[in-house]
Amino acid sequence: MTRKGSAQRPWTTDDVEALRNMAGRITRREICRQLKRSRKSVEHAAARLGLSLRCYVSKLVWCDECASWRSRIDKDGRCRVCAMRERLAGREAACAEALAAMTPEQRAVYDENEAKRGTRRFPARPKPRIAGSCPISRYERERAKAAYLLDIEEWEHRRLKLPYDAAKTRLRRMREVTGTNPRKSLKQ
Repeated sequence: MTRKGSAQRPWTTDDVEALRNMAGRITRREICRQLKRSRKSVEHAAARLGLSLRCYVSKLVWCDECASWRSRIDKDGRCRVCAMRERLAGREAACAEALAAMTPEQRAVYDENEAKRGTRRFPARPKPRIAGSCPISRYERERAKAAYLLDIEEWEHRRLKLPYDAAKTRLRRMREVTGTNPRKSLKQ
């Protein structure tokens, strides 16, 4: 119902098409602003077209270092996956340094013990929760996409944590063979 004397602006085909494209992707307020229409007008047109204006607003943030959407970023602007990559590289460098410092006898003992150890398998990559052709709303699709990105982040972190923990244990065993412990030498 319009006020007496107010001008009505009919919905053009371009307006309807724009509403179809924006519904569920951007917020209701942004749709009203772009179409230059009131909230009630947009809601009424969406109801007439059978569109849902419900929009999923993701809380994911962009990591510039790995160019991915992540759950959180630290104060340096990196995600936990990037931080784990850096920690793994540092641990591998420490292992290489400790291995180079070993004598040939110590290295033979270390190699003999390492040959007896097994390896762990990496976890399987997560699959998307909803197939692309499922007839679901844009809200549910965006929500499922965000959940999938969180699953991928967790998988990548676990995939880096396994070799990090292995390198950490390897370094400890190398130091046991050589009889060095940098923490003990600092305390004395």
